[in-house]
Amino acid sequence: MMHLLVEDVQAWWDKINAQDIGGRYGVRIVPPQDQPWQMRDFVLIDPSGVLWRIGQNLE
Repeated sequence: MMHLLVEDVQAWWDKINAQDIGGRYGVRIVPPQDQPWQMRDFVLIDPSGVLWRIGQNLE
C-alpha cells in the first residue's frame, strides 16, 4: 500500500477520471470518500496490485 497526501484530492480525482485511467489500464478505482481517520481519499489499485490511497486531511 502507498499513501499519497495531496492538497486537493478532488482535483486529482477529476484528472484521473478525465484521462480514463481505469478504462485505459484496467485498474480498479474507488471514488473519494471521507474516512473516520479525518481524511478524504480515493483508492486506485495499479496494474501490479499496489493499492494507492490518494487523499487530503480534513479540516
